[in-house]
Amino acid sequence: MKIKNTKSKNTLLLMICLLYVSPLLEAATIQCVDATEKAGINFRHVNGAEGTYHLPETLGAGGAFFDADNDGFLDIYLVNSGYWEKSPSAKQTTSALYRNNRDGTFTDITTPARVENLGNYGQGAACADYDNDGNVDLYVTNFGANVLYRNNGNGTFTDVTRSAGVGDPGWSSSACFLDYNADGHLDLFVVNYLVYSLDVPYPPCGEDGIHTYCHPSLFEGAPDRLYRNNGDGTFTDVSQAAGVGGIGGMFHGKGLGVVSADFNNDGAPDLYVANDDTRNDFFYNNGDGTFSEISLLAGCAYSFDGVAQAGMGVTVGDYNNDSWIDIFVTNLSYETNALYRNNGDGTFTDVIYEARLGKESYLYVGFGTGYFDADNDGWLDLFIANGHIIDNIEDTHDILTYRQPDQLFRNKGDGTFQEISDSVGGYFQRPTVSRGALFGDYDNDGDIDMLVTENNGSVTLLRNETTTQNNWITIKTVGMISNRDGIGTRLTITAGAHTQTQEVNPGASYMSSHDPRCHFGLAANTTVDRLEVRWQSGVVQVFEDLPANQEHLISEFLNTPVDRLFKAVWTGDVAALRSTSIDVNVKDAVGRTPLHIAAEKANIDVAMGLIETGADVNVTDANGNTPLIFIIHKTGDLKISKRLLEKGAAVNTQNHTGETALMYAAWRGHTNIVHLLLENRADTTLKNRQGDTALTLAQSQGHLEIVEMLKVATRKH
Repeated sequence: MKIKNTKSKNTLLLMICLLYVSPLLEAATIQCVDATEKAGINFRHVNGAEGTYHLPETLGAGGAFFDADNDGFLDIYLVNSGYWEKSPSAKQTTSALYRNNRDGTFTDITTPARVENLGNYGQGAACADYDNDGNVDLYVTNFGANVLYRNNGNGTFTDVTRSAGVGDPGWSSSACFLDYNADGHLDLFVVNYLVYSLDVPYPPCGEDGIHTYCHPSLFEGAPDRLYRNNGDGTFTDVSQAAGVGGIGGMFHGKGLGVVSADFNNDGAPDLYVANDDTRNDFFYNNGDGTFSEISLLAGCAYSFDGVAQAGMGVTVGDYNNDSWIDIFVTNLSYETNALYRNNGDGTFTDVIYEARLGKESYLYVGFGTGYFDADNDGWLDLFIANGHIIDNIEDTHDILTYRQPDQLFRNKGDGTFQEISDSVGGYFQRPTVSRGALFGDYDNDGDIDMLVTENNGSVTLLRNETTTQNNWITIKTVGMISNRDGIGTRLTITAGAHTQTQEVNPGASYMSSHDPRCHFGLAANTTVDRLEVRWQSGVVQVFEDLPANQEHLISEFLNTPVDRLFKAVWTGDVAALRSTSIDVNVKDAVGRTPLHIAAEKANIDVAMGLIETGADVNVTDANGNTPLIFIIHKTGDLKISKRLLEKGAAVNTQNHTGETALMYAAWRGHTNIVHLLLENRADTTLKNRQGDTALTLAQSQGHLEIVEMLKVATRKH
């Protein structure tokens, strides 16, 4: 804005102040209304506590928002636990599935749907279309064997736990689906808590002669499990092989919460586990089917002062809109929660006090939590579900309470949050023993609603009735090469001067699953100028000028000639490539040609088919990478590298950062390719923008054989 004809410095200062104050005057009034009774939800959780103080009584339970019947509206699944003595029929408890009637009300369809989880002591839920049939399936974690319900697509579910091989018999808490190996099939990660048996007579616990629940430090942690999806309806436990746990594995962390996200923007989903009474785990995806636990190196293992906390729930989101996914963990009273800000260099910093979230959590026990844009202003707000574990905590502590109010924090857009719990609705004035927190737009009106579960109590459906003129957009993804749900897909939108990033990720919070659609607040913007969609398959799409205030369905491929060509490349359909009439040098949204993609996929038949039909072997993508640079950087495939060179690929092309094919081969340790490139007169003296040569890059990685090869070649140069 240009200011003209100001008469004095005071006038100018006044106008500047008004410019900065006006957004505050126009701020939305966030309101959350208890819609439980009107919705017809009368579920009550039972923990079975009858004075024996079994620890599982304290933690449950969660639930899920998911579209069970594919009608475009979110249904609700609520997990129940039950009584320890199951024999009296009067005490039989079941979990519950409520169908969304699309008018603000729900109907209990648990029995006809066959998802009772009967006879199990339920804990949490995770939802995803694991078999890519277009129907969302349901996984229930239990104290005891877990259950996988396959959605039959006709309103019923089938228990396929035994045939699928995912019935972990321990004490599972949270779970999430992810495609860790990018094969298009969703894998399953299950977090386990303690090695605990009802048959073991544990000594009584308590203080001052008051009997209560034992501390988790008295028990051994249980190993987590990673189940690889075999693509045929079965799973294989690869926990140890993948480096994330399993029987005999290194990590027994007493896990309660889990989330999967791509924290380093490399396209591969990582895992973060919130552990109780021990350090949290950050499993970095190595991209080869294995993970490395790097929480200490990354700075997200402990609190800001280096203390292991009682990790309960965990959520992720780009709260500061810098395109890097941050982590929020809920903890115990007399601790604080933790906000691990992603520094964008592989490390995190706990900024809980800097963000104004520290002292606000000191007396609370947090469980379910989630980032969501409550007022559609383009900044992620934060909800925390609170409630103590010890039902008689008030007998031993003067300032702690068993029932605690939940909290809502508004994101101020400057890296800090402001608690607004006192002004957003009566529910937040009512202390509860909250556990799970579910997030989703159940009434499809363009704002995110919540459902909160209570231990040994009722649930609360909070309808978002915020008064605002802000706009919004919702994105639903459908994968064709990637998993059907598009889980792991990264969405980046630009609206005006504002850019936001989210990932399709329904599994987070605490024992809960959420709306898989990505919802963005747009503030005053009426269109999204640009939407970039990065699928786990590697496919990248860009859409422009999307209208606001509606849901957009994004398919991994559109039915256009160009998309059909790229789909043939991704799927390896050589016959379709040879019969195409489309220019094979056409580029996708990030400047890649079909030959770049064939190189990335290491498919020599497709690569040669493209070359035979006129593909340019020296074409560059948006980053200046030729297919030769691409193949060496991505996969190091020797056969395709040879063929590209035989067809005239330039060996000394430098991309936009100065890297050559030889530099990537030396850095990656591809000895045979280094030899091949040197035979084809690769220049060893070229430098990248950082001043590195292929030799210095090989030295930095300790590739001694390559170092000697390059020294000899340099002397001959």
